[in-house]
This record gives sequence, C-alpha cells and structure tokens, in this order.
Amino acid sequence: MRQILLTTDFSENSIHAMKYALELFTYAECNFQVLHVVKSSTFISDDLMQSKPTESIYSELISDAKTQLESLIITLKNQYNNLLHTFEFIVDYDNLIGAINQTVELHQIDLIIMGTKGVTNLEKLIFGSNTLRVFQRCHVSVLAIPFNCPIKQIKKVLFTSKYQTTYKFKDLKILIDLAEHYDYKIDILHINESESMDSKQQLIQQELDLFFRNINHEFVMKSENVYLKTVLEYINSHNIELFSMMRKQHSFLEHLFLNHKTEQIAYHVNIPFLMLAYSN
Repeated sequence: MRQILLTTDFSENSIHAMKYALELFTYAECNFQVLHVVKSSTFISDDLMQSKPTESIYSELISDAKTQLESLIITLKNQYNNLLHTFEFIVDYDNLIGAINQTVELHQIDLIIMGTKGVTNLEKLIFGSNTLRVFQRCHVSVLAIPFNCPIKQIKKVLFTSKYQTTYKFKDLKILIDLAEHYDYKIDILHINESESMDSKQQLIQQELDLFFRNINHEFVMKSENVYLKTVLEYINSHNIELFSMMRKQHSFLEHLFLNHKTEQIAYHVNIPFLMLAYSN
C-alpha cells in the first residue's frame, strides 16, 4: 500500500491537487494522510480580536480545522467511492515543513502531493514560497499540481539530468512505478553547454537506460546554456504532460527558480512537476 501525504489549506488549488491524486492513483491501494497546518497569523489575530485566553483560541482553531478536514474527506470519499483508498487526517500548528517532515517519518510517506497556484502575475516565481520550501527541505519526493492543470491521463513525461551524479533505483522508483503502471513515455533531456559528453556522463546515461529498460524512453541532448528557456520550450513543443527532475542538482534548480526576469516574463510551468528526492 502506498503512503501518500496530501497537504491542504482548504483553498481551491489544494483541493484540486487532492482530486488529481485520487484520479492518478485510482487503481492503486493507497492510504492518504491529509495534513492541514494552522497558520500562526490566524491564531494571533483571532486571539487579539476576541481577547480570549491563548489555549482557548488554540483549541478552537484546531477543532474547527478538524471539522473542516473531516467534512472534506467525507465529500471526497463519497465523490470517488474507491475501496482501494483510505484516509487519515492530521492538524498541526504553524510550522509547515516541520509538520510535513514529522508526518513523513511517522507514517513512512512515499510521496507528497500538493497544489500550487503557479504564476499569478509577471513578478511571481513559478511556484509559491511554500512549494519551494517543501521542494528544498522535505525528505521525500514531491508532486506539485498547478491549479490550472487539467485532471487527465498522462502519456508523455520529461525527465532532465545533467549526468553529474549517479542515480539509485530507490530515488527514481516513484517515477519508474508510475511510468510502468500507466505506460508513460519518458524523454530524458540532457542540457549541456558542450556538444559531447564525457565518459562519466556516458556511464550515467547507461545507468538510466538500465533503470528505464521496461519503459518507452528516449535520450535527448541539447547544447544550450539557458536551462529554463530550453526546458520550457521542450515541454511546449513536445506536448509534455509531466516534468520531473532530481532535487540534488542545485545548479539546475537555481536556474529554474531564481528570478531571471526575462525568462520569468516569457514562460511559466502549467503541468505537474515531480521533484524526486535524492538519498545520500
């Protein structure tokens, strides 16, 4: 049984991500841990406005959140009526990353799925700050679902690699499992300023070829030095429906997320993004 963590703040985009998860794993036995974190700002403002004792306000907010979570889970259960899916809910206070990492460890979570608003105006980063923090500081793979992403069957996946670090099967397992189960076609895109690969890069490509041996896959090399532009052009021109990369590749991550204004204005991601966790 898969152990999957869903985060929600009861917004439309977080509920959309939950529905996406239930559709994605329709035919898989899953236990979903549904986490809501009560924000400290809400707690403090309510406390000041109502002038009630701190513990009373805390208990009231937690109780309200539990009631909302129970109602949401009941609604989703009735809507999907999937006997393969079970649900548990968790309400925590203030620290999103701490709550997620604690849940991951306690319930041996395989995958985190969360919603993101994506770009809301030209000055925003691709993903919101919460999504970025989860990408950077949580210990398992994360699937981020943009709010404007339709819930549909995926067929084409883009996986990017700089071929700098060797991979382990367990690091790629969630992507391999999904691709094998749902018959994804994976394009492995290597972006290199040079037009050729060295012996180490060739070896890593051979390892990936072995890992993906049961999957329809293709290796693609682009000789470019603008990572974000190259990736997004490839996504748009090849009808890519899921984008994935390994989290440890910090230089690529920085190229992807830092505020390069020209690229941020010209492009945005509107497909699911699977950030694979790298084990030491």
